[in-house]
Amino acid sequence: MRFKELRDADGMVLAQGLHPAIAVVAANSAARALATSAVPSDGSTKILSARDVDRHLRRAAAIAVEQHSASVDQKRARLADAEQSLKAATEAVLNAADVAAIAVEDLARFDALATRLACAEEAYEAAVQADAEAARSLAAALSELERVLGERHRASSSPDGSPTAGESGGIPGATVDQATDRQATLADAEDEKYAAVQQAERISESARAATRDALATRRSAHEALRSGMEVMSFGAPDWAPGLPLPGLLNNYRERLADAVPTTQAAESEAWESERSARSHLEQERLDLDALIAAGPPSLEPKDTIGSWVTNEYLAKDGAVCADDAFKSFDPETVAALLVVLAGHGGQVVYLTDNPEVLGWAIGLPHDIGAATTIASSPARTPVLVSE
Repeated sequence: MRFKELRDADGMVLAQGLHPAIAVVAANSAARALATSAVPSDGSTKILSARDVDRHLRRAAAIAVEQHSASVDQKRARLADAEQSLKAATEAVLNAADVAAIAVEDLARFDALATRLACAEEAYEAAVQADAEAARSLAAALSELERVLGERHRASSSPDGSPTAGESGGIPGATVDQATDRQATLADAEDEKYAAVQQAERISESARAATRDALATRRSAHEALRSGMEVMSFGAPDWAPGLPLPGLLNNYRERLADAVPTTQAAESEAWESERSARSHLEQERLDLDALIAAGPPSLEPKDTIGSWVTNEYLAKDGAVCADDAFKSFDPETVAALLVVLAGHGGQVVYLTDNPEVLGWAIGLPHDIGAATTIASSPARTPVLVSE
């Protein structure tokens, strides 16, 4: 629809030659009221007043405040989520650090217990060897004592049976002296060997006691190792009774050693996640502070009204009759809004008594727009006539 003329109720033409794109009509307030009241009410024609414009600006400002408040609430929710993420990341760091520390402690504890067992086993082997050597020494001492006793037994035959006895049956004095010397020699030897046996027995008893102590120490070290492994990360292995072989101990230690770099890498990753979560939290806090400090956005009235009237007031090939609707704007802005509206293919009939806007319209190229005048007469009721 395009309006070409402005007539009153009696059909008299008040203004004619309305431009099909931008028609700026010079009219005072009374004439504008009569003109707008005569505009037909249908879907292709819209009437726009300054009150409509002011109302939309207030509504747009209120919407901007609501949107800003919603953005603040959303940002606060994001901040709360970031705080929870940081809390979870911090807990993950503590857990990862505990796991890594346990892995290091397990390896150190196992090494200490395994070293203790190895030392105890070595000491026990040495004690057994010393015990065996003491036993051999005792056996040798007993053998020497037995030899001396054997010689004494062989030398203990009665001199009466000696082949050197005289016809009267007596033993010669030389023989008696010889036997006496032999007896003294054997007695000294027996005392010496017996003393050696006693010394060897004392040494053997001491070695045997040391062996028992070493065995008890080894058993204690073995039990400590098994008890210690039960509280380690991998638990006590299912080994057969008795001391574990070195290969089994080495295999278990390798598992503990492999866990150390793995858990440490997990701890490093947890720390990195915690740093990232903390940085994200700080950024969210800064964003929230900046959003609150900035407040609701300042709307550009020109853009706000231009978008609004284009979307809601201007139908394709329709017309907008504006009763000095943009009077709150400066003439340049009014001109820009009229150009925007006309640029969407509709007609804009702008009624105003602003001389600057009228001057602008008068200077428009003919293919863009033009200005005209409506006479002011209380006896006439003007109407817009469409083609």
